[in-house]
Amino acid sequence: MSSEDNRWLVPDGIEDVLPQEAEQVEYWRRMLLEEFARWGYAQVLPPLVEFVQALLTGKASDLHLDTCQLVDQVSGRMMGVRSDMTPQVARIDAHRLKHTLPTRLCYAGEVLRARPSIVTGSRSPIQVGAELFGHAGVQSDIEVMELMLATCERVGLQDLTLVLGHVSIYRSLSVLAGFSAEQDAAAQAMLQRKSLPEWQQWCQQLPNLPNGVLPALLALPMLCGDATAVLLRAQVAFSILGTAFDAALSRLTAIVKHLTMTHAGLAVHLDLADLRGFQYHTGVVFGVIEAKRGRLIASGGRYDDVGAVFGRSRPATGFSLDLRQLLDLRLPVQPLKRKRVLAPAVADMSLVALIHQLRQEGHTVVIGFPDVDWASQKAECDVELVQESNRWVMR
Repeated sequence: MSSEDNRWLVPDGIEDVLPQEAEQVEYWRRMLLEEFARWGYAQVLPPLVEFVQALLTGKASDLHLDTCQLVDQVSGRMMGVRSDMTPQVARIDAHRLKHTLPTRLCYAGEVLRARPSIVTGSRSPIQVGAELFGHAGVQSDIEVMELMLATCERVGLQDLTLVLGHVSIYRSLSVLAGFSAEQDAAAQAMLQRKSLPEWQQWCQQLPNLPNGVLPALLALPMLCGDATAVLLRAQVAFSILGTAFDAALSRLTAIVKHLTMTHAGLAVHLDLADLRGFQYHTGVVFGVIEAKRGRLIASGGRYDDVGAVFGRSRPATGFSLDLRQLLDLRLPVQPLKRKRVLAPAVADMSLVALIHQLRQEGHTVVIGFPDVDWASQKAECDVELVQESNRWVMR
């Protein structure tokens, strides 16, 4: 088939959003942004494209494989189509707003990724998220996680599991062990595969490890499960390794204690070998899994100092979700349906006034064309406007 015959095709992983789905997307986009606003998060609208130096700076540099790039015909510089809106929001906080107090920002928009998602196969997620800048304490981590949970509950999801991790645990162990770049890459690959026999054999062959490091490395991939139980085992595994581990475990303990107290029945799962977003995040990482389908709904974490390249180094934490994926879950709450009204194309001021009133009340009024089959047009509507005793009424 020639390109002339299939010009209607779109690239793999790129989807049209048809009317019914588009209505739901817009409904939930507004609902989530309104929820963020209730928590004090102000909406920003970053541009679709930026120079790659802004999109792929610092800790965001690992996004380069997901970023589609093109040459700016005006400046000759390389531009990138955003694959993640978080670095853009960090730029806005650091360079445009320049607030000294903590700043809460939210966003919603389509992104483009060079590679499809493993879960959904999509390359054009509709990313909705919230970011909190300017506060390094555990309270901001807790706030963002509570907002993430509230967002999932807002759309009607139940039986949620909060999954937690802390990237500095592995990072501190790799520094103590003196991993080379090659060893670090191999270690991360094994941990992500959860390959325990391979990991144990590899660790036992490492030479000249400081006291306490080998037992901690061997324990690391098994430190997963119920958060409270894992924290108790982690305190033992890392007890002699220094204050960096104490600080990370203390923060996780505070988070688990708070959320289990304020969210009765919430399951909290902790995995200290979770390296999602390792190159990007700097501390606690988190996500929400919907138990019924076992899918990760939203995820985020702490990514301090990402704004340093824009002139202001600020602590930051946030989360995001893909609205397309959310709608795939067949949300139990649906947008209210408008009444669809068919009106004749008649030059009558009383009819015009009634049409205006119905539209103001939120109904959909469609003008029926006289040269199109009326029965077919009526079949697509709920009611029609007809004239009875010199009055226009719905029937």
